[in-house]
Amino acid sequence: MGIGKAVAARLIADGVHVVGVDVNAAALASARDELGPRFEPLVGDVGDWEAHERAADAAQAAGELAHWVNNAGIDWVGAAHEIDAEHIERGLRVLLLGTMYGACIAVRRMLPARAGSIVNVSSIQAIAAFPRYFVYDAAKAAIVMVTKSIAVDYGAHGIRCNVLLPGTVETPMTYATLPPELDRDEALRREGLIAPMLRVAQPKEMAEVVAFLLSDRASYVNGAEIVADGGATARCFAYPGIDVEGGS
Repeated sequence: MGIGKAVAARLIADGVHVVGVDVNAAALASARDELGPRFEPLVGDVGDWEAHERAADAAQAAGELAHWVNNAGIDWVGAAHEIDAEHIERGLRVLLLGTMYGACIAVRRMLPARAGSIVNVSSIQAIAAFPRYFVYDAAKAAIVMVTKSIAVDYGAHGIRCNVLLPGTVETPMTYATLPPELDRDEALRREGLIAPMLRVAQPKEMAEVVAFLLSDRASYVNGAEIVADGGATARCFAYPGIDVEGGS
């Protein structure tokens, strides 16, 4: 619905056949209507190994499996003193295990051709903790090391793996986290203040980075952490901006 659909649209524009996996059948049907026949919807839970196998089968039935994107997220809030084992396990199942399952299957399917590019979508919360995101922060940090491990093990076999760390992006998941007492535009404006660019990102901006990393244009990029956050992690505190003649 958010970054995933934007990535699909960007790749389809390049002539790629995209298999999109989601637990939300209605959202997949809507995406299919919007994106056209090059988008193949597949209802499945990324927390199930079998869903990734089915996705790989569908992709290979349509042609060579050259690209794989692991992009699944849920807003999983809770500090260490507030949560229990079930909360941890449910969160990690989607936020981390799904990416690990997808990466394992992608590598196995790509090895015979000795070629392929994998992109994992993490978050700036992999490198900077947000309050009350104990499980989410840990999972996103682990995805960075999942990426590096694959890059190290399979770079010599023609398979690249990189990770994208987005900042705040305007997606349905972000909408669900906004303060209910504010209208959406004002809430997004305040969310955007974390970045020196003073705005949240659009999904298509993340899709451009993913498309680059998947492509041969990034042929020597492997094991890289690509931060796309409007500069949010370049500073340690959101001090007021400097005054500049003709603006602020």
